[in-house]
Amino acid sequence: MCAATKRTPSRASVSSTYSTRKRRRVSVASFDFGRDLAIPLAPETPIEETNADRFVTARPSTSLPLNITPRTNRIAKAFGLLDDRVLSPIDSPSFSSDPRLRSLLRRSASELFSTSLAASPLSAKSNLGTRKHFVMALDGPGMSTDLFASPMAWSHANCIGVAFKYDVYFQNLESRAVVHLCRSSLSDGTVHSIDWGGKTKPCLLALGTTVGVVRVMDAEKRKQLVDWVDSGRGMGGMHWNGDVLAVGRTCGSVTLFDIRMRAEITRITGHKRRVHGVKWSVDGHHLATGDESGIVHVWDHRASDLLTNGDKNIRMKHKGPVKALSWSPWLHGLLATGGGSPDGEIKIWNTGKIAPSSGPTHTISLQTTITSLHWSPHCKELLSTHGSSWAASQSNVHSVAQASAPSVENSLVVHSYPSCQRIVNVKAHSAPVGHSCIGPDGCSVFTVSPVEETIKMFKVWSAPDDKDKNEDSDMTLRSTIR
Repeated sequence: MCAATKRTPSRASVSSTYSTRKRRRVSVASFDFGRDLAIPLAPETPIEETNADRFVTARPSTSLPLNITPRTNRIAKAFGLLDDRVLSPIDSPSFSSDPRLRSLLRRSASELFSTSLAASPLSAKSNLGTRKHFVMALDGPGMSTDLFASPMAWSHANCIGVAFKYDVYFQNLESRAVVHLCRSSLSDGTVHSIDWGGKTKPCLLALGTTVGVVRVMDAEKRKQLVDWVDSGRGMGGMHWNGDVLAVGRTCGSVTLFDIRMRAEITRITGHKRRVHGVKWSVDGHHLATGDESGIVHVWDHRASDLLTNGDKNIRMKHKGPVKALSWSPWLHGLLATGGGSPDGEIKIWNTGKIAPSSGPTHTISLQTTITSLHWSPHCKELLSTHGSSWAASQSNVHSVAQASAPSVENSLVVHSYPSCQRIVNVKAHSAPVGHSCIGPDGCSVFTVSPVEETIKMFKVWSAPDDKDKNEDSDMTLRSTIR
């Protein structure tokens, strides 16, 4: 008999046996998903909708054993994953399922986002936009019907001067006294433009006639100071800068006179047509001029040179005559220009960054003759006055078109800056507004309609310290200047 030999297991078999036992020890209980997955979903069974957070999934009906070890629990607690406020996948309350409540929430949100800011008490929206009516009216028979004339001016001494053919009158708006200042001769022609001196010389009034005579009067003493005769050159616009008076001519030149020297000091050339608009900047360093062909030039008084010289291929141009010019009192170098028929646009330029390829920073297309422009010194708003309108052009695709808004014909309009949105539109006259001037307080504006033969005063803005902003409507006055 052979005795049975006892076999010693090899190292490999021992390792295999140990692995089998280990797997049996650490194996987890099996789960039978067959009962859940074997039941088909009936087509007619509705799918339940929940209001749970779409970034945190709702808890499924069958939970997997995620927290299987104490170490996993410690890590989850350390990272806050077991906090119900962070990732607890629970259904949100069902209050938002009510359609009426959802509609109310949507309406509340739309009202919140559509609520506009309250208008500033300084803005024209709170002043002219509320009143929409003039506060004073003066009769003005016999005024020049030329829309390029400037027959009215408002002094820093609060006197309104008006030219009627050969005569010039002024009225002190505080005392209501009317004074006949002077009368030009038949050979001198009718008075085309007038302008009061600035803050330093508020009693000086310059007038220019159609044949080219320029005369300076002392309104306080009611006497003539100087008479500059330049026959054959005609008259355009004029504007004071301290002791210097700039006068536009029909030949295209601009003449500078100094009241101290009582003589012509400089003649600026650059225009080829009649110069209608002449306006000094607030600091007196630059002079803007606009002519019959729509060309606008800016002259540097310190360098005695044109910034818009044709040799540099720099042109500021409209498609119609330019009379309306206005420099911003609160932003250096900001110039607004307005064109007549067939242009009908307001263009805003940054003259401090003028370059050969530069154009206007903003364009407002109105399809209406722009007769005057004024920046408000108290807020970022621009006022424009208008004559007749025409059909809207379809080519102005890059401009701020406001064709859907009411017509601005014969109106006084205020635009916000820099949005260039129209905030106030008031019908000023029944005929074209020929000219306007802003008062020394920077709040009120006088407009004149030669066809209607009426001068009207409108309260457009309020000053920061103005206590009479809410004045009563019975302040409307009517008197005559003649």
